[in-house]
Amino acid sequence: MSGCNIFGTVSPTKTIDLAAKDLFPFADELKVDTSAYLTLIFNHSRVTDEEKNFLRNGVKWLNEEAILLYDMVYTKLNATQRENTLKTISQQNWGESWIESILTYTMEAIFSDKIYGVNKEENAHKWLNATMGLPRPKERLL
Repeated sequence: MSGCNIFGTVSPTKTIDLAAKDLFPFADELKVDTSAYLTLIFNHSRVTDEEKNFLRNGVKWLNEEAILLYDMVYTKLNATQRENTLKTISQQNWGESWIESILTYTMEAIFSDKIYGVNKEENAHKWLNATMGLPRPKERLL
């Protein structure tokens, strides 16, 4: 968000975390820490700079849309306004791709091994009555 005064106080991780919860609210019920997973993604060497920049730019574009619609950044909107903002951006190519990326990372967090610290109780596995694959990781790869 550097070089953009309007978004000086907007945290990409906080915004993405809220958008992820808006897109898949069940993640909270499953007690999955999507924010911690996004931090892993932003710090991972195998996630390309292009992908990281796309996620950050998506936050900028999402906030620009929220300001156009409601004169507030996304994290300051109420749930209905956030939903409408997401619907609006989903009609644009970048928005559809950005939402797909956010949902992909949300699902990765939900089904991650507890070794990563974001899915400590493995509630999604319990909810689906699924068994983790073997062998389980012995160390964090992210």
